[in-house]
Amino acid sequence: MSNTLLETLLLSPKITSSENCDATYESLPVVIAESTKDLEEAFEKLDSLGGHGYIATWRKNLFAFNTKLLSKRYGLIDENGNLLKAARVPKN
Repeated sequence: MSNTLLETLLLSPKITSSENCDATYESLPVVIAESTKDLEEAFEKLDSLGGHGYIATWRKNLFAFNTKLLSKRYGLIDENGNLLKAARVPKN
């Protein structure tokens, strides 16, 4: 995990810091994956945190992320906290 990506992410008013994960977005966990190499670890971390949440990455690396291949349970946000793909959370 890069501290600069996390520091940039935390500048967004939509993002709050968290003890359980890298950050939170709308009360869902956010895990940082700077590249596709970090995706598997990010998926495992989100699964351990309840199975729904967001993956944060640099906007310049988005071409490497095929959002259709991401599970519908996981959303995608950029370093500024902008929502790129919403996570589908089941209603209780």
